[in-house]
Amino acid sequence: MDPNQTRIQAQEELLLAKQSRMEGNEGRARVCARRAAGSAAKSFLDRKGLISGSESVLKSLMIFNAELELPSRVQMAVNWLIHRVDQDYSLPEDVDLIQEANVILDYLEGVDPGLTRQ
Repeated sequence: MDPNQTRIQAQEELLLAKQSRMEGNEGRARVCARRAAGSAAKSFLDRKGLISGSESVLKSLMIFNAELELPSRVQMAVNWLIHRVDQDYSLPEDVDLIQEANVILDYLEGVDPGLTRQ
């Protein structure tokens, strides 16, 4: 995927995540945060030749975490993004997937400038 398209997609997903949260739809906010980080990770992995490009964003996050030596904070962010919700469809209160997605996007911007931010 074109880095500019990836950046636009990630930004749109984060905006939708924030809007969904403001509307009280935390489930949708989580999905959008996962898609923002996952699409950026997928593009990065594809450009590095580590995936074929047909993987889902969730699978891309899993590969991103498994194949690369990531800083511990980035690993933690990926782990929360791929973490399953409990039976009540919730995560621990102190986990903010929008914030976790931003950790991954900031990291990717540092290792591959232009991929995720303007």
